[in-house]
Amino acid sequence: MTQDELHMIMHPQLADELFTKLTDDQRATLLPIFKQDNSAVLFERQLAASFSPESISTPSKEQRVWEIIGLFYLNQGRYHEALSVFSGLYNHMLKAQKKGSWVHKGMPLVYIADCYKALSCPVLGKKYLMLTLCEDSIRGEGSIKPNMTGIYFRLVWQYGLSDGELQAYSQKIYGLYQANPSESLFPECILLSLDRNWMTELPSITEISVYKINREYVAHLLAKLGDGSGKLLEQLAEYILSCMPGCRTQLRKKSHSTDYDIICSMDGMEVDFRSEMGRYFVCECKDWKDPADYSTMAKFCRVLDSVKSKFGILFSKNGITGDGKTKYAEREQLKVFQDRGMVIVVIDQGDLTQIADGGNFISMLRSKYEKIRLDLINEKGE
Repeated sequence: MTQDELHMIMHPQLADELFTKLTDDQRATLLPIFKQDNSAVLFERQLAASFSPESISTPSKEQRVWEIIGLFYLNQGRYHEALSVFSGLYNHMLKAQKKGSWVHKGMPLVYIADCYKALSCPVLGKKYLMLTLCEDSIRGEGSIKPNMTGIYFRLVWQYGLSDGELQAYSQKIYGLYQANPSESLFPECILLSLDRNWMTELPSITEISVYKINREYVAHLLAKLGDGSGKLLEQLAEYILSCMPGCRTQLRKKSHSTDYDIICSMDGMEVDFRSEMGRYFVCECKDWKDPADYSTMAKFCRVLDSVKSKFGILFSKNGITGDGKTKYAEREQLKVFQDRGMVIVVIDQGDLTQIADGGNFISMLRSKYEKIRLDLINEKGE
């Protein structure tokens, strides 16, 4: 593709900039991709192969090339394709942090937010703006200057956050980064450490079943399970739950009688199986070497009873006893529904690995819920 041909499909200024920033070899490799029907997918792969993570870890011609290609789709209203390109850039930047040095990742995150807003996904749009705020707050050392970053007008003008709220969040974010710089390599970790007062939007019909995670972050936490504290499994479980649009999570809360690992509440329209979960449900996390047993299941059932909930999730690294045999804990899981109409879904390490590989947690919950609710036989005939 020549420079004149680029002018026909792209803003001339961007076309000229893209053309001049590429070497001859890169032009021969990248520019013909524009003519392919699956160009966004091909770009995501080829850009990652052409540019090392280190080369796009700071503002550079390589980073700008990736940005311009993403803007090509965004400016044409091809938002799903733009999401693919900018998500690829974000993931590549995460790889640049493997040696422990923080990389500012705000640029792809803010464009991802713009794509979701354009796709009528207000919850996801604001979430990615908050992730951008985490990145910009670290760079700005706890201060957001309206004339220096695009996050200010997006959160204040478009989403209604006040200037005071924005600056307070920025200071809190930078304090969290200073306290734990290694975990703060992932803005998702910081965001879950903030309050949930910024969550004022309700999920739209368009986004109610959209499930997007940071697979690098899930893999990072999954690799660290088994430390004996159980906190990492709680952290992973909370993140997986929080990625359901409309799911508001609270970690490690206490009542007068018990401790709750995770409390979840669902916001928005109840249009699918989640309507039967109720507004509030509780999750229990067991990062044990052995499967959770009958007594664990029975105790969790009592906790759900105490909060009048008909649904709960047991995150157990090694599942439950009697799995596939309808005995022990699995037998109690079925009896609990038959006796009380209460569904307890079990998520084990195999399920977590599936999610890390891109599996849809919402679909997984639906299948596990229906298996208990309808007493379905699985593919193995069990």
